[in-house]
Amino acid sequence: MKTDDKKNLYSRYMTTHFGKIHGDNQEFPLHNRYFRKNFLKLLPADRNVKIVDLGCGMGHFLNFLEKENYYNYIGVDVSEENVEFCKKNKFNAVLGNIFDFLKETNETYDVIVMNDIIEHFEKPEIIHLLQLIFDALHHNGRLIIKAPNAANPILASSSRYYDFTHELIFTEESMSQVLRISGFSQVFIYPQDLYVFYYNPVNYLAKLFSFLLNGILLIFFRFYGRKTTKIFTKNLIAVAIKD
Repeated sequence: MKTDDKKNLYSRYMTTHFGKIHGDNQEFPLHNRYFRKNFLKLLPADRNVKIVDLGCGMGHFLNFLEKENYYNYIGVDVSEENVEFCKKNKFNAVLGNIFDFLKETNETYDVIVMNDIIEHFEKPEIIHLLQLIFDALHHNGRLIIKAPNAANPILASSSRYYDFTHELIFTEESMSQVLRISGFSQVFIYPQDLYVFYYNPVNYLAKLFSFLLNGILLIFFRFYGRKTTKIFTKNLIAVAIKD
């Protein structure tokens, strides 16, 4: 897709797609619970670390960072609508193409985060982006990525195609592969825990069903000779460390 076409798509991304899925800032408490369960353990304990949220969207992760006392952050997004929404909620966010931001920054960072971003790029762009991120990290800095899981047989196709701006999705194997190609030698892939809303008893049933389904899928994948695939959650969470 040409650069101008992408710019047009993202100029109204919030009103045409993203905002229709995520609503307004009333969702922040729900996302905080999700991020606390899945991401807090992946962040450094030091609350003064420098963090960049690439493709910060409507600021769900930025809000989580503030709630956890990580104030030394910046969000970057190409959508003017998204950035305006973030600024209205008093988050530190700037408008910009993430490639340009990484090329032009004079800073190095402890943590760079991409939530539901990497799937929006074509393969050559992804390699270039990850190499720019590698260069922008401190020694022992970490990249955290959340992305749709192509190994999930129920939602993989929907995750690939429900957003017109998606280009591809990953399995745990291909995610690890592309991160190692880009220079990261320590790569860890984790399943996602969606069932964090414990005030709703239905989540206990959903979590049990998900556990059983994952076990069945693991057996089926082994029968078909795919021994390396172990994660079948809706999304993958990857951590890559620069050393």
